[in-house]
Amino acid sequence: MLTACGVLLAGCSGSSDGAHPAGPSASSPAVTSPAGRRGTGEAPVRFTVDPTRVPTTPSAALDLVRAVTAGPDSYGPGYVKRRPYESDPAAWPVLGTDCVWRQESLPGDVLATFTRHSRLPAAGAKGEVRAAATVTLHRTAAQADQEMAETLEEALRCPDQQLRATERISGLNSMGSGYGTNGNTSADDYLIEMGTYDDPALGKGSTYYIWNQVRLGPVTIAVVVEGGKGFGQGDLLTVQARAVAGMETEVRTALGVRK
Repeated sequence: MLTACGVLLAGCSGSSDGAHPAGPSASSPAVTSPAGRRGTGEAPVRFTVDPTRVPTTPSAALDLVRAVTAGPDSYGPGYVKRRPYESDPAAWPVLGTDCVWRQESLPGDVLATFTRHSRLPAAGAKGEVRAAATVTLHRTAAQADQEMAETLEEALRCPDQQLRATERISGLNSMGSGYGTNGNTSADDYLIEMGTYDDPALGKGSTYYIWNQVRLGPVTIAVVVEGGKGFGQGDLLTVQARAVAGMETEVRTALGVRK
């Protein structure tokens, strides 16, 4: 069983994760939101949405989320496209009462969502690492905030989940941090989820599962990393944080108030 304490802060928040992956140990370095993180000398800047720049139609929203969703280059050297590479923009993942994930049609509050899948192929003693980035634009910031809350609730309800036919996550834990708490000096909300990941296609034994999601106004940005054997939690957290930071910057540039 993995421990979630010490990833974002010195203790545990007591909340539990769900719809998305995560999994650091108590020895992992403190993680803050990508922009304005501790020790970089960067001044914390809270994101402010310019309402006139936010898409209001599904087609324009899809153009935006496609433009900012991370691909292989966002994670680091060696990452390539995983097949299928891009998601169906008309599909929305839903966790059933049986703790199995299914694809349904987009809910009414979502203007657009988009996912890209990447992987780091196995090499030598190191196993394959899988990663996916998702960007969702809701009609309102309140609806995006509700998505964050539901993600936390899903882990409480289903600490063990079936992702696909042979892929499972287990022992999920999560922590959420609003702006100004636990080192979050950038996003309106920040969530990290952790657990273990099993897929027989990658060999016997569990690996780490890390899910990180942030909210900037009506936009949610998420990155999941399913770790290969031989990779530590710190390695995967670095990969995840790099991709989240890049997408955060893109969203800030596209929708933020111009100074």
